Amino acid sequence: MLLGDFHTHSTLDDGKSTLAQMAAAAYDLGLTHFGFSGHSFEEYAQDFCLSRANVPVYLETARKLQEEYRDRMEIFVGLELDYFGEKPEGLDYVIGSVHGLRLGEGQCVYVDASAQDSKRAVDECFGGDWYRYTDAYYDLVADLPRKTGCQWIGHFDLVTKFNEQVHTIDEDSPRYLRRALEVMEYLVKQGVAFEVNTGAIARGYRTTPYPGGTLLRRFQEFGGEIILNSDCHHAPQLCFGFDQAVELAQAAGFTHTNLWTKDGLRPVGWDTFGKGRE
Repeated sequence: MLLGDFHTHSTLDDGKSTLAQMAAAAYDLGLTHFGFSGHSFEEYAQDFCLSRANVPVYLETARKLQEEYRDRMEIFVGLELDYFGEKPEGLDYVIGSVHGLRLGEGQCVYVDASAQDSKRAVDECFGGDWYRYTDAYYDLVADLPRKTGCQWIGHFDLVTKFNEQVHTIDEDSPRYLRRALEVMEYLVKQGVAFEVNTGAIARGYRTTPYPGGTLLRRFQEFGGEIILNSDCHHAPQLCFGFDQAVELAQAAGFTHTNLWTKDGLRPVGWDTFGKGRE
């Protein structure tokens, strides 16, 4: 049986567990496939990303753990590469993500920082129009494959992170969906997968994964491929919410998920996924 989780963070960026602790937790859970994906270095995001000094430490430590677990669990060394991040050499995969919008010289707003920061940016830079804000976000998401060379898109609708608490965006409105769906369809045609990301559930911001229900259903209709990830920042939360994610994916019409392997994305049926090592 097969089980994997490929979006994870450590104490080298903004996580709470070391790389070694993350790998040990993955093995103890019975994972057959596991990936490290530290936040790429970015000039304006040094409070949550790998520092430039930590990038080689991250790569070296992750490769040592990959070797340590060889023949027991397949470990891959990836990166969550932000649109404005720096890409080092020698990666096994890349998750393409947008966290920040550049609004001017030296000015950046992070869509997942806080509801207050988002409202301030919308009021000051988008004339109070939340849908101009979400359009600007999706414009960058559309360009992620070219900019990052990613294998899949991280938390596609991250811009809605705080919406269950403050409800500033109508996620079913034509005004919001127009650009989101245009970008989604375009990315499917580029052959880029999406992750079903449960991280915001584990951290108490959302009750459902990214992408939200309407978008997940449309992604299936467009013929997209998915991979389940926990966006884990603390070892005990590896694979958090996967049962719920599988249910939602099945309800949306997906017949399988994918694992990242040495040969790239590999389709895995629901009857096989989630059982771990035998």
